[in-house]
Amino acid sequence: MKTKIVFLLAFCLYPILNWGQANFTKYESMKEVSAMVITQNMFKLLSEIDLDTQDQETQAYIDLIENLKDIKVLTTNNVEIGTDMNTDFNSYVESSQVEELMRFKEKSLQVKFYSKPGSKEGFVSELLMLMTGQEEGEPITVVMSIQGDIDLKQVSKLANDLKVPGAKQLKNIK
Repeated sequence: MKTKIVFLLAFCLYPILNWGQANFTKYESMKEVSAMVITQNMFKLLSEIDLDTQDQETQAYIDLIENLKDIKVLTTNNVEIGTDMNTDFNSYVESSQVEELMRFKEKSLQVKFYSKPGSKEGFVSELLMLMTGQEEGEPITVVMSIQGDIDLKQVSKLANDLKVPGAKQLKNIK
């Protein structure tokens, strides 16, 4: 009898406990969603490229990418999917231990940044962004997740180089 109760309790709690993990992979295969996923393996390859490490900017860039686990960027102009992405994002924020870094509205775009504390001051282990609104007259929703040991001073340069929507807003994070 105890085994049945434990099993039933585990079965009922699993979806609630599992919800705390950001899972936006369901959007990656949708036709109406543009997805960019860069894994830790790619960052390892990039860090092994023989670059001029005498240049401080180049070295800072190498240090940043060596400590990244992944970057995921999902973009859609589909209002229904955007609403679902927004709902999933907000559910993740409510159920996880992320803290709001900043939020702002610029013209018809609303942007929110959240993070989990990192290894030291000025670093985060996860950086999340949700951008919603209108861009060039089109509805847009962008969800970005960066995981690793992230130096907030350097991450905006990487996002800008990768042409991530919302990268300009990362410069505003202090």
